[in-house]
Amino acid sequence: MADYKYKIVPGRGLNTKSAIKYRIEYLDKYNLKTDEIQATSLNHIDIQNNIESFIGSVEIPTGIIGPLRFNSGDNFEDVYAVGATLEGALIASMNRGAKVISLSGGFEASFIHQKMIRTPLFLFNSEEKAIDFEKWIEQSFLKIKEVVENYSNHACLIELATNRIKNNVHVDFVYTTGDAAGQNMTTTCTWHGILWLTAEYELHNKNAIIDYVLEGNGASDKKVSQFLINHGRGVKIIVSSILKEEIIQSVLRTSSEKLLLFYQPSKKITSQRGMVGYSINVANAIAAIFAATGQDLASIHESSVADLTLKKHPKGLSIELTLHSLVIGTLGGGTQLPKQKEALELMGCCGENKIKRFAALIAGFTLGLELSTYAAIVSGEFAKAHEKLGRNKPHDWLQWNEITPSFLEAIISPFIPEKINHITIKKGEVDVGILMNLSQRVNRKLTGFIPINVSTKNDVISLLIKSKPTTEETIKGLHLMAASVDPSLSDLITIHKDKLEYFNNHQKELDLPKFLSENNFKNIPAFFGTYKNESREIYFLIQEHIKEEKIELIDSENSPHKWSSERIISAISTIHKAHELFTTMDKDGIIEFNLLHSIDLYKKTISICKNMEKSSKYSILEEYLNDLVKSKKIFKAQKTIIHNDFNPRNVILLKNGEICIYDWELAVWNFPHRDIIEFLSFTLNKNFRKEEMFSYLKHHYSISQKNNEISWEEWKEIYVYSLKEFLITRISFYHASEVIMKLKFVNHVFENCIQMIKFIKNE
Repeated sequence: MADYKYKIVPGRGLNTKSAIKYRIEYLDKYNLKTDEIQATSLNHIDIQNNIESFIGSVEIPTGIIGPLRFNSGDNFEDVYAVGATLEGALIASMNRGAKVISLSGGFEASFIHQKMIRTPLFLFNSEEKAIDFEKWIEQSFLKIKEVVENYSNHACLIELATNRIKNNVHVDFVYTTGDAAGQNMTTTCTWHGILWLTAEYELHNKNAIIDYVLEGNGASDKKVSQFLINHGRGVKIIVSSILKEEIIQSVLRTSSEKLLLFYQPSKKITSQRGMVGYSINVANAIAAIFAATGQDLASIHESSVADLTLKKHPKGLSIELTLHSLVIGTLGGGTQLPKQKEALELMGCCGENKIKRFAALIAGFTLGLELSTYAAIVSGEFAKAHEKLGRNKPHDWLQWNEITPSFLEAIISPFIPEKINHITIKKGEVDVGILMNLSQRVNRKLTGFIPINVSTKNDVISLLIKSKPTTEETIKGLHLMAASVDPSLSDLITIHKDKLEYFNNHQKELDLPKFLSENNFKNIPAFFGTYKNESREIYFLIQEHIKEEKIELIDSENSPHKWSSERIISAISTIHKAHELFTTMDKDGIIEFNLLHSIDLYKKTISICKNMEKSSKYSILEEYLNDLVKSKKIFKAQKTIIHNDFNPRNVILLKNGEICIYDWELAVWNFPHRDIIEFLSFTLNKNFRKEEMFSYLKHHYSISQKNNEISWEEWKEIYVYSLKEFLITRISFYHASEVIMKLKFVNHVFENCIQMIKFIKNE
């Protein structure tokens, strides 16, 4: 220990370019890597007063929250906030709460006060001297006020309150600080006040004060206490809203009665266990907005002291939230940094005379989170969204650094025999679909689309690795989404997972393109191999990454007008070729789909759709489901492996006129008609003609029949059966999920399917 020499990091306290450079060199010398941290958009000039020994920054993802309807007293307006967080589902929950409040008429805010307190401690050698000091402080308020206010343009001393404990005196210096949080300015003001009053008091009371400190820990600075509730520090604000019963039931999927049922018992246990205030998870919302807007993060603790109140109301439910000590500022501190300032500007809360609005918006969005989270707990959604489904995560998942030239070469050498010299991975260049995105939320695996440029001696080849989640991960992702729609729906998906199209999705996505490629089916992205390691849950499909300059149409699900008659005929003919090939493939691992095996699941999705719609149009799905349950018809047509998601979201039209089909993960054994009617439901324009529809159906019939062994009448019946099945199993699920994410095409596709059924039945 005697030989220990303390190392000095260069330029401590200095934020000059040279000091930063020397610090980085120092860290490199000791192999302390900060490459990612150094990659910052902050200018060292801008943060001189915000940090010492600057080396870079870390990022927190930010999300938009809102709109939230705010009744400011003068008018109603839709307001927004920015939240910074690493906690998945937080922003979504805040948005759900904002939606409920807004649809119920919005929220109101009552600004009570804004204070900042410093509480110096003075020590005396007798109670008599302490009592005398108390009296002197009370008599000297105006003089002390004059002194302290000379040291700030914003601080206003409004009260001096003494608290004597035997021979020690704590003095609360209570200020208002305008639009700044005020911790620093009140520290400066109070210190100068102490210097003046101790000197002045000592003139007439020699050696009375033994000693003093600026803060004796009585102000509850960055701490939780009952003092904050009783007296306040920062902003005290109350926000309230009257929630409509129908909105509670349709969006939160619970009732005011059930919310109130658990409220009082919950309050009693919090009181019994000594919790300060009553709330659900106020700190989550406050932390997110604080981080995004440059507030003092250490003040989250005290700023989260809150009281949530629920009461029955004739319209549904009255809800109120009091934040007792919201320590915030709209200028000063971190609020002047570019991104934090922009977040405040987005909220209309940047600069002077904005503190009341800022407090109201924080409290309003926090009220939304309180409501959403509490409703999720009461309805069971909270548990369903976090359910692990009995799965243990493996410890050896694939990492980015494993995707090397040698790793790829071992897979694609039969297709690219040249040695790979270099690869370039383009993270995030290709968007993933809904299923993939959901599965990414339930694990930390490397799943999704990985675009890679492979460089050989003579060429650069663009490849796309599709790293597939397992069936269980896909179901888990669907479970998470369904929990936000209706907790019982998530249970049903889990119960029926082995009978649904998601079964074995990771294996199908590898096997079907491989089979098609081996059988010279040219209408898929060029195939470059698969890789599977079941113990590590790695399932890779490697295919061509089709370049933009080759593409005429992609992701055109919302653009039926772009699909001409010739293009639709080409798509039908192309998928028919795949259907024919698949009749020869071993369908091991591919389920024969039958919706009758999961009737309770589809009854639930239909019920959700009906409750979401003000009209009764989704009631027809109940009729269709009853039709299929009662039908004893056995069709003679041959089944095959079908794509089962055959629509313009998974079909590329190339500039040479060829159709390119991808994403086979939902494939099942079923009638080929299912793919045809799905594609038509997307690509037929609104108010399409009967003759147009039949031209496509008869084309499919003609190319499907060898010697016309199936009659046209029976062939039409299978189209109707497939349309009803598609509506019940897929469209109802699309519509139910619109609670979370609006899909533009759903209404168009629904109406087209209904019209197709009418036309076929009335031919």
